[in-house]
Amino acid sequence: MVMPVHDPKPVNISSRRSHDPHGNPLRTRRFGVMELDDSYPSASDNVTKEPSSELICVRSCDWTDQPCGLFVEMDKIRIEDHLWCWHGVKKRTPCQFEDCSDIGVMIHLSRHIESVHFEMSYQCPYCKRSLSRVDSVGRHQKGCKPLLASRAHAEHGGYDFCLQGLIKIVHGYIVPAKNAT
Repeated sequence: MVMPVHDPKPVNISSRRSHDPHGNPLRTRRFGVMELDDSYPSASDNVTKEPSSELICVRSCDWTDQPCGLFVEMDKIRIEDHLWCWHGVKKRTPCQFEDCSDIGVMIHLSRHIESVHFEMSYQCPYCKRSLSRVDSVGRHQKGCKPLLASRAHAEHGGYDFCLQGLIKIVHGYIVPAKNAT
């Protein structure tokens, strides 16, 4: 079993919300010193494609207006759900993460948090170039020389060419997805 690392910045969560904006109770689950946000709507239940169904990567929520002290899965839909349920934040708002230098209103706040604050990135499997967002990799691959060479080689040999999957790079705490105490 993978054990989490101690949180270096514990937050006082005594004033944390206990109900979402619709009055439904919010859920968390404990894993050692960590308390994971488990209040996601069922519609977003299987959104992420993690390397292992037994492990998830989480980061501490550093939203400053009302620190919740919870750990959130590193996925933009999970982040969006967390911001709405625990902080009442809708999409068009400035980022209030600790030490954020971007002060403007953001249409894609969860994407900003995922790539900037949670340091998630994606790597092209052909040239190993790292890019901050999955849509950036898609644009990159239109001109990626190793990819284009592989495609041309396959077509020249009469073979079907299938794109390799992106490599997801995450930095955070790895905890079991199930069996949290």
